[in-house]
Amino acid sequence: MREASLRDKVEYFAFRAATAELMKLPPEAAYRVAEAAGLLAYRLLKRRTTTARENIASAFPEKSPDCIETLLKDVYKNVFRLAGEVFYLRRLVRGDNWRDYIELDGASRALDIYMKGRGGILVSGHLGNWELLGHALGYMGLPANVLARPLDNPLIERYILGVREIGMQSIIVKRGSGALVERILREGGFVSLLFDQDAGSRGAFVPFMGRLASTWRSPALLSMRTGSPVLPGCCVRRKDGTFLLHVGQPVYPVDTKDVSAETLRITSEVTRQLEEWVRCYPEQYLWLHRRWKSRPGVRSLVMRG
Repeated sequence: MREASLRDKVEYFAFRAATAELMKLPPEAAYRVAEAAGLLAYRLLKRRTTTARENIASAFPEKSPDCIETLLKDVYKNVFRLAGEVFYLRRLVRGDNWRDYIELDGASRALDIYMKGRGGILVSGHLGNWELLGHALGYMGLPANVLARPLDNPLIERYILGVREIGMQSIIVKRGSGALVERILREGGFVSLLFDQDAGSRGAFVPFMGRLASTWRSPALLSMRTGSPVLPGCCVRRKDGTFLLHVGQPVYPVDTKDVSAETLRITSEVTRQLEEWVRCYPEQYLWLHRRWKSRPGVRSLVMRG
């Protein structure tokens, strides 16, 4: 971790001051403040809002402009509420009461894999409360490890890392972690990661929401190297403030010499399952990033047909 600059320190103290004020409020009041901040961001972050508007319009061509704007506001409210939940849920959701907050759907699929002594690669997108997903695995009794990209500010990174590890998960920094992740999987552990951001020209281009999207190959490659299945999952919020954790159908690697074709098969299948959830809960998906930024090149790995 690099040494903190003056700018890092200013950002850190401003961040801690804001979170300290937020934490003085009861949870529901804090969530309302966070959602109000989200609506403000909807108006101020014009470039992000334009990107999200275009993404939603492409994914749901049947929606009217008014419906898209309503959905956009809900997206911002969800993102900012999630930020508040990260700090409050570690106080509210514990090993002795987590079932009061989280309902399981398909979790037996993950438990079956664990009982057979195999590791599992849990992949998700920026949908619902993705931070709660890793904790839920731990509450279920599974050895949960989350693969995460470090933040740009080392002081905020250190603080957030402590917040995220207070629950039932361990955080593994992505950079240089390949050997450790493979060992965890071979020893029957679970690793979860987000895989739905643009992966550039080197990603696997598979269908997502009606368009080819560059998608990270790492889950499929890890699966082929270790024999561990890839499990799509998500943790979405319900109207009463509780959560529904979905675990989809596991995708097992096939022993083949055609690594490219197998990479596309695994990646496209877990992406297909993620798309089903996004279509069910579009207001909880992070439409703000440029998911379809990259275009396939001559040497790109592309799902055809």
